[in-house]
Amino acid sequence: MKYQRKGKPVFLFLTYLLILTLHGNAQTNMVFYNTPDQYNTSNFNPAFLTSQKNFTFSILPLAGMSVGYNNQSVIKDMVLNVIKGSQTTEDLKAVFNSMLDLGLFYQRMEVPLLNIGYHSHLGTFNFSIKENMQMMTNLKGQFSQFLTNPDFSTVTLNKPQLFPAAAMHYREYSLGYANEIIKNKLSVGIRAKVYYGKFSMNSNIQGEIIERNSEYFMTTRNRVQMSFPVTIIKNDQEQLTAVNQTNDFTIGKYIMNSGNFGTGFDIGFTYKITPDLVVSSSVLDVGKIKWKKNLNTMIYKGEYQFPQAFIISGDQTTLTKSENFSTDYESIPDLYKIDIDSTSYSTTMPLTLFAGLQYQVNPKLNIGIVDRFIQKKDLNYNSITLTGVFDVKKNLKITTGYAILGNSYTNIPLALTYQWNGGQYFVGTDSFLSFLLPSSADFSGITFGMCFFLFRNKMNYEENEYLPFYKRRKNISVNRTGLIKKDNAEK
Repeated sequence: MKYQRKGKPVFLFLTYLLILTLHGNAQTNMVFYNTPDQYNTSNFNPAFLTSQKNFTFSILPLAGMSVGYNNQSVIKDMVLNVIKGSQTTEDLKAVFNSMLDLGLFYQRMEVPLLNIGYHSHLGTFNFSIKENMQMMTNLKGQFSQFLTNPDFSTVTLNKPQLFPAAAMHYREYSLGYANEIIKNKLSVGIRAKVYYGKFSMNSNIQGEIIERNSEYFMTTRNRVQMSFPVTIIKNDQEQLTAVNQTNDFTIGKYIMNSGNFGTGFDIGFTYKITPDLVVSSSVLDVGKIKWKKNLNTMIYKGEYQFPQAFIISGDQTTLTKSENFSTDYESIPDLYKIDIDSTSYSTTMPLTLFAGLQYQVNPKLNIGIVDRFIQKKDLNYNSITLTGVFDVKKNLKITTGYAILGNSYTNIPLALTYQWNGGQYFVGTDSFLSFLLPSSADFSGITFGMCFFLFRNKMNYEENEYLPFYKRRKNISVNRTGLIKKDNAEK
């Protein structure tokens, strides 16, 4: 029996959204967490603002960016294909199949547009604007393997598989404040946020194989909530056939969209147990976005009768297929019958929790450990990083260590932070092996950027054994040749 190749399944639709996500922008790599004087570590914990200079400033493009994702070998090839304009359905299938094997996929990016900080005796203030984009999916399970993998022949009946996925792109405006509550002991910080959503996709689709009157049916249920300027096309049988951008779509309209509004906040603290031992913790993005624009929610109601010709055995608990059954999931359009809904909806932000411990071994070295837990229903993601920060010279720090990032265990963080009187430059990655030996690392990511210290005091006062302050001045004298000579003297 042959099946026509028609219809776009939800799996290809999710990978299509993945491409859109990778064009966007996420959270700073964890390698910098134990370097609190690195100016944008307040993204981890607003209490770290107390470590910043009197006046800091950065702006796109010097502010840099941060990106991180697992499944790096497949995603890298896909991004290169997108850039070259050669993305095909087969490429999308390769991504989907790799994600089936991987399980949880996590990708997040962050692009700072503007960052201004001010430190005073009243506390430390910070204003920032940045673009954020993130995506989390988990496609691994019996239903998807049975449908796509010819070597996976037996499935449990009446056991639904959920296909959770969450992706969003939003602009964030935030105002942060931190202060030292107990001198040299306790610092507390908070950051108020306003979100403007550009794109959202939230899936709770489930697939299931059921037995009814000695016949077997594959079903899809629930919905993909989506806010994005696309046109969803279905045929006369209500089968999804295409997802296309609207004719009036422009990058300008997309970026300037302000119809999806949300609010949230971050809160955190640092506490010195001893002068050399510091514990810290924070909770980020406690909030939600209300999606009202470009609503294209798809409600799945698919049902496909499994052909008797391809059944080796079946009862009320399991079904075994023959190796001749087509694993081309585009050839089963009945699974992708949908209704389209334009009702507004809300999404809570993925909640991020940090907990860290840092110990100053000596003036040149501190070591630390940090745990990051991202909480999203059915998509929780945890990472642990152990680092050592070395002061190579007065202005240069090198950070390295070991990291477990989700299900990726071969990660060596590496970062450089260079600071001079007028500013700071930084570059780092949570997985240096992904650049050095790509085949040995699953996770890939990089963070880089620069900021400037403005309005710094040009008069350099120092202490000596006679007076609390003194400054160097230049004395002018005339030597025997009649030339002017300048000497430094103490006042």
